[in-house]
Amino acid sequence: MSDFRPTLATINLAAFRHNLDEVRRLVGHPRGIMAVVKANAYGHGMTVLAREATKWGVQALGVATADEALELRETQGLAEIPILIVGPTFAEDAEMLQKANVSVAVGNAALLREHMAVGRRLGQPPRIHLKFDTGMGRNGFRADDFSALDSFAQVPEALEGLMTHFTVSDEPDEESRQFTDGQCQAFAAVVREVHRQGLRPVIHAANSGAVLHHPATHYEMVRPGMMLYGANPDPNGEQLSVRQVMTLSTRIVSVHDRREGEPISYGRTYTMPRDGRIGLLPVGYGDGLPRSLGGRAEVLVAGRRAPIRGRICMDATMIDLTHIPEAVAGDEVVLYGGQGTERVSLEEVARHAGTIPYEITCQLGRRVPRAYRDSGAV
Repeated sequence: MSDFRPTLATINLAAFRHNLDEVRRLVGHPRGIMAVVKANAYGHGMTVLAREATKWGVQALGVATADEALELRETQGLAEIPILIVGPTFAEDAEMLQKANVSVAVGNAALLREHMAVGRRLGQPPRIHLKFDTGMGRNGFRADDFSALDSFAQVPEALEGLMTHFTVSDEPDEESRQFTDGQCQAFAAVVREVHRQGLRPVIHAANSGAVLHHPATHYEMVRPGMMLYGANPDPNGEQLSVRQVMTLSTRIVSVHDRREGEPISYGRTYTMPRDGRIGLLPVGYGDGLPRSLGGRAEVLVAGRRAPIRGRICMDATMIDLTHIPEAVAGDEVVLYGGQGTERVSLEEVARHAGTIPYEITCQLGRRVPRAYRDSGAV
């Protein structure tokens, strides 16, 4: 923890475990859970959260890139747990990944051929999860093209998993539900054909939205991502009891008296409507705080809301303290998370920024230290 930069992301490990418990409640036993820890665990710290998920008892870890997978493989305590790269990979990485016992999502014929060839050279079945595109339009074999299955006629054990990905499973409107239902039907046809050919891979499809809204997609394993970190895929927030894992906080550097008519920050987008007090925070878009929050979002000071005034700078943010006369330099400020009885949720911040909670935590910069809290200890 830096003594020089007071801006800090505090990660609540108990909240993370609670969210895993909530996923287990939703999907039941004996379905497996693959904890998705890609993108530095959505900004929370990949190796720490991967260890925590493994200790809790998840069946697998999901990452997006080869370097993420290899970093986990080299992390103490994670040498044996199944790791799947759910994102696209390159053929030249196939041998390195198979030697490391990393499973790979394969969605095109060329990559499939390379991994099968690597398996023959190494004298061991490659670890392949065939990915079928049922409507995402991103990566995967077409759902009506079963030619990839021919590759497993002689080495059926190489087909470790079968997967797809949902496009709008977190959207509650009827049109989105119907689209997801169509994806489910297309994938079910793929599953039937795979089973007809005598292949028995692990079937997995459900992301966070599908875990919550589409129980028919749970199959043998689910792949929750952002819900593990406390973002609720239910827009109404009624069906799920997850806890926000990250709190982003800083401290007031200084407080300045500003007169009526004085502008605040770049562009003069905000002018003091009356005499007041403006607090300076040592955090900005250089830390990953979205610039678009300027003039829209609120932070917490002394358990009360204080609006951001003017544009957020690279390294500084200004907040209005006129209505909090007791606030002084050194006081804690919560940018998202809880303080006292008040809370600023990731969903609220994302709404003000015109984005989704995933982006808010993923873009948190490296110069913001992460502190891990568990049962009061840091």
